[in-house]
Amino acid sequence: MRETAAGYGMALLATIIWSGNFVVARAVADMIPPWQCNFWRWVIAFVVCLPFAWRHLRQDFPLLRRHWRYVSLMALLGVSFMNTFFYKAGQTTPSLNMALIAPTAPVIILLLSRIIYGDPISPRRLLGMCVVMAGIVVLVSRGDWQRLASLSFAGGDLWSLGGALSFGLYSLFIRSRPAGLSTLGFSAATFGLGSLFCLPAVIGEMWLLPPVVWSGEVLTGVLYAGIGCSFVSFSLWTRAIACIGPVRAGIVYYSLPLYAALAAWLVLGEAVIAAQVVGGLLIVGGIVTATLQTRRTPS
Repeated sequence: MRETAAGYGMALLATIIWSGNFVVARAVADMIPPWQCNFWRWVIAFVVCLPFAWRHLRQDFPLLRRHWRYVSLMALLGVSFMNTFFYKAGQTTPSLNMALIAPTAPVIILLLSRIIYGDPISPRRLLGMCVVMAGIVVLVSRGDWQRLASLSFAGGDLWSLGGALSFGLYSLFIRSRPAGLSTLGFSAATFGLGSLFCLPAVIGEMWLLPPVVWSGEVLTGVLYAGIGCSFVSFSLWTRAIACIGPVRAGIVYYSLPLYAALAAWLVLGEAVIAAQVVGGLLIVGGIVTATLQTRRTPS
């Protein structure tokens, strides 16, 4: 029970930190292209991680070399593609559309867990997911159903869906991490490889687009994304999945819109309305319903 509680706590903390990335993305979206933003955030994460992970990298090198295909796949999904897709989507997709698409990652995790690993979808978990989805709809629509009816999906929505799919696959496959491979060694390896995989696209952006002006706002945003959203959150998320599995961690991820709304209120001064409160309560209630186990259910 202590390990399970720690797993939920780490998944929740990772989600709260990730929610701040929406505020950062809105602030620097027009100042730095998506591949460069993603590249520099992971380079920073790798540099921060390396002093802690160097000893583990040396010890894990035989395992990393033996499972290089798996490590490369995880680097592509979790580092190279996921956030780049969301940054790219932010150029053409309204925030309401992104808020509706991003939380589909746990649904992807749940369905693929059923298909690939045969994990059951219990009635309690299904009910909790439905309540959470209802809370998300109330939250992002702000209680105005006409906003949902008038939605038109742009090409950027496909980039958002690609980001959600990448995160779902990363969370699903992380459970197959080779035994004996440390969290720090694995994180450092994927951070470094994922950054290298971004280089061709980064060079293309530098060649075709105007140079980035490294203002204080851009530096602050990239540093927050690199240290908080990349190094800290991914390390927490990896350990959380090891404790509670990808499905239950994915359900905690549903609370992301709630904390994003709170961050927007605290940082950007956006007002909190009644629909956001109702949506937040539904999200929390759905998470509790989906994740609590009865005494007859084996752990």
